[in-house]
Amino acid sequence: MPEQPPNPPRARLIFDPAELKYDFGPHHPLQARRLISLIDLLETSGLWRSAREQTRLPLRAATIEELSLNHTADYIEAVQRLSVVDREVLAPDEERELEKLGLHYGFGEGDTPALPDMHDVSALIAGGSLVALSAVMGLPEGGTFSSEEDRPLHVYHPAGGLHHAWADRASGFCVYNDISVAIAHILQTTEAKVLYIDFDAHHGDGVQKSFYDDPRVMKISFHETGRYLFPGTGDVLELGSGTGRGYTVNVPLEPFTEDDSYNEAMNALLHPLITFFAPDVIVSVHGCDTHAWDPLTHLKLTMRGIQKQMKMAHQLAHTYCQGRWVALGGGGYDLYRVVPRAWSMLWAEMSDQALPKELPAEWVTRWRPEWLAVQNQEEAAQEMMGKATAADDFPTTYMDRQEDFPAQPRRWHINEANRLTVALVRHLLVPSSVRHAFPTVQYRSPLTGLFDLLHLRGTATPSRSKVIETRTGEVLLRDFCPPSFVERLRPDDGLRAFARLPEREYQLLLGISKSPDCALALAYTPSGEIIGEVTLAPADAFWDGIENVHEVAIEVSSNWRGMGIARRLLAFALELDALEDMILFAIGLSWHWDTQGLGITVHRYRQIIVKLFASQGFVEYPTTEPNVSMEPGNVLLARVGSRVDQRVASQFHSRLLSTPNLSRF
Repeated sequence: MPEQPPNPPRARLIFDPAELKYDFGPHHPLQARRLISLIDLLETSGLWRSAREQTRLPLRAATIEELSLNHTADYIEAVQRLSVVDREVLAPDEERELEKLGLHYGFGEGDTPALPDMHDVSALIAGGSLVALSAVMGLPEGGTFSSEEDRPLHVYHPAGGLHHAWADRASGFCVYNDISVAIAHILQTTEAKVLYIDFDAHHGDGVQKSFYDDPRVMKISFHETGRYLFPGTGDVLELGSGTGRGYTVNVPLEPFTEDDSYNEAMNALLHPLITFFAPDVIVSVHGCDTHAWDPLTHLKLTMRGIQKQMKMAHQLAHTYCQGRWVALGGGGYDLYRVVPRAWSMLWAEMSDQALPKELPAEWVTRWRPEWLAVQNQEEAAQEMMGKATAADDFPTTYMDRQEDFPAQPRRWHINEANRLTVALVRHLLVPSSVRHAFPTVQYRSPLTGLFDLLHLRGTATPSRSKVIETRTGEVLLRDFCPPSFVERLRPDDGLRAFARLPEREYQLLLGISKSPDCALALAYTPSGEIIGEVTLAPADAFWDGIENVHEVAIEVSSNWRGMGIARRLLAFALELDALEDMILFAIGLSWHWDTQGLGITVHRYRQIIVKLFASQGFVEYPTTEPNVSMEPGNVLLARVGSRVDQRVASQFHSRLLSTPNLSRF
């Protein structure tokens, strides 16, 4: 049994026995026994002890005012009325009225039946998540601590994660949406930006709906495709609305997705999206119904893949949010073999404790009989879901045995379908400069890189430079900037169009400079401040099959605009004769966050982009490319080089106007 560290990290766990009243009964998938077995495993293994004040955080019920941050008054009132403890004492008319009320607000005999005292226990769970998020943000609602060092950076609330509840309706086992209540409280009381990552197998539709138009909340959901699974939402094209467009990210994965494909999707998307968003805090839901043994879903993850989610969330919190991280439970319906192990693993990760290899023998002895008692029921449920019978014994280790999870017969097709989905998400939601700094695949020219391709004709000079005059002094231009040169520069504080923060923008440029497939041109001051950049990089998956198509992206610091720098930098970057062998395109995106600081309409922004690129021979094209066709404020501009083969040019023009087959991604 591992010893508790003498100075535990700044991590706290929230659990109150009263939360166990959130239980839909022995014949319902969501039962409190999963939390009981979890807490027992944590205590028995020594990973957490409820009596140790330094690693627990008390909770309280959310008030009506706090619940109203996300839920309508009539819905809250209906939940209170339906929380009747003893319906047998009601008159027939009262009983019929409650039944009608329940059906209207999503309570019936199906997924989310009304529970006795459900308002109180649901408000308690919502309060727990609100306290957790307030604590890591340093708000009074999070509690009082003896010092700043005593305030937790990580808080885990396993009973939380009820992500399906809508503002005015219960759904998917969820009464009050504790996540939306907690985030809404943060938005009301601070200027923080919140990153919400949902790893549950079911799409987090309730949280998405709560903040669909809000650019201060980025919602990223990895889930099994809604083609086959409740709630049927979470398509890639659900991108957000209004100023919130681009801040809703859905990654619908194929049934029977395994660890490696899931991890590949996370690696391709999380870092670039979060670099672009620059959050202040992360809230993650770790529903372990992604596991292959879960009776309600079709994903095929093992504990290896689930652990990767947790480690990724932990890393992201420290890389981007100064460690601020709230983790919640969510779904998970293999109550004894999966939930306790997965969520104990999550607490071990948050609290920086080594995970034991073996489960405590006494815990296995206590809980194996309960699993055996319901094994037949679980096997019947799996057969109904079209899944093979799970392993016929109770696990004795935290990690799964590889032999219990044979490879899927359609693995290649499943993995390829997921790669296409990820490619579409990156195309729609990751700005080009960010995408190029976090490539999923190294695109290589037939030679050794883009540099060699561009220097086949004309000068063999490795890098060109130029000095231009502006009203504030000289500005230097240089193309094909190597990493060693970029490392000697620093970003101007107005350079923030793609990653929001200059220091992160700088890291993007450094990453681009290291890629042999990209060309980076910089504008910088004699004192070494980067004030502008042009990136030339291979086109993404939308343009597959067309030779020598490259995307151009440009940025100028907000402190240096209105001086003609963008036009002169773009002209400088595109001077090479070898570019006449290429097709260059650029996409102006009206939802790009940088337009918010310009004080102009998206249509005026569009005009500026068109005029800038027209100065270098780019022409606006009508297109069915998804970003442009779905938003009239967007624009696609292209320049077909004079030496481009006519066949290739025809392919390009055809692709512009072809009906986009999004499924091919």
